Amino acid sequence: MKSYSKKRHIGRIVTTALILVVTGTYVGADLLMPIKAIGLAHTSVLKITTPAVNLPWPKYGEGAVGLSDGEVVQSHGDQKPLPIASVAKLITALTVLHKYPLTTGEQGPTITIDSTDYAYYTNYIAEQGSVVPVSTGENLSELQMLEAMLVPSGNNIADALARWAYGSLATYDQFANSYVKQLGLKNTTVATDASGFSPNTTSTANDLIKLGSLVMANPVLAQIVAMPTVNVPNVGVMKNYDNILGVDGVTGIKTGNSNQAGGVFLGSANTKVNGQVVTILVALMGAPNLSQVITDTLPMMVAVENSFSQTVLVSKNEVLGEFRQPWGGIVQVAAAQDLTVYVLQGQVANATLTLSSLKIPSTKGTQVGNITTPSNQLNQNLSVGVITLETSTAPPWQWRLLHPQQIF
Repeated sequence: MKSYSKKRHIGRIVTTALILVVTGTYVGADLLMPIKAIGLAHTSVLKITTPAVNLPWPKYGEGAVGLSDGEVVQSHGDQKPLPIASVAKLITALTVLHKYPLTTGEQGPTITIDSTDYAYYTNYIAEQGSVVPVSTGENLSELQMLEAMLVPSGNNIADALARWAYGSLATYDQFANSYVKQLGLKNTTVATDASGFSPNTTSTANDLIKLGSLVMANPVLAQIVAMPTVNVPNVGVMKNYDNILGVDGVTGIKTGNSNQAGGVFLGSANTKVNGQVVTILVALMGAPNLSQVITDTLPMMVAVENSFSQTVLVSKNEVLGEFRQPWGGIVQVAAAQDLTVYVLQGQVANATLTLSSLKIPSTKGTQVGNITTPSNQLNQNLSVGVITLETSTAPPWQWRLLHPQQIF
């Protein structure tokens, strides 16, 4: 019995010793091991809408202003679909080039004018529409047809070009109405002709800004709409109805004029901002006549060109978030410096905030992320760091012992 009791006593001593060793090892390791990083990793978008500038909007119709990315910065009027007259030829050009694309310098396929095309010519003369003379059997390249349609605004050329590309005006009309929706022109409708002569071809000024951005993004079309004149085969030199080309940086795009539409103008102009060439777009609709809408466009463009400014999107030390320490207390994070962007007044400026986890310990000023702006015409790859505003506190030993999952 004494031997058995002695063995039990020794066993208790050994067990106690093991417990003390394990406990001591755990406590020592727990107190010496680093704390896991505090998780807050996420990405969000910061936005700021700049105050709109007062633009000299005309009293008639509706209008819109935007940039070449298609963003509408400011609009005027009801934005209800109105007839767009010959501005519709831009839709015709995009739709034809969708099926038969061209690169700059290419003439494209040859198109032979037939009796149907000649009938378009005589019919538009009878209806007092704008025409480019053609004759049966005449050959024109796709590029020459585009030029004759967009510069002297030949209604007959638009119908002939659309029929050549799609087999009939009815087929063109069906595809064009589907295509404009694919392009994001949700409030635009194409009628049974490709010229815009029908008042049933309608759009809004907001949609026209998007249309203008698509046209100017196409090098072939951007080159054509900037031509003050064009030499049409078998006809000679014909003028562009856009008589302000080259004035105050104007580079296009298309005029429209009819009894139902009145004067319509979708204009573009280049200006320099932050060392970059920026294209602005102005759309005006429902003017009394073409002369009036062109006259009213110039002061609009000048006002927009003067409405670019620097805006602080995020200020230095502006708090953007916080890390909550599980043992108590917070560590705030903020922009390390001002993030200044160029904007057109009225534009929504945005940046992406990306945060990582916070390592413990960390000192004040530790970088834990970045704020970056999208690269565009006005701003190129701007980025500032996001830093901590406080030094993290050490967790008390009691907390460490009770929260092994934060350590091991």
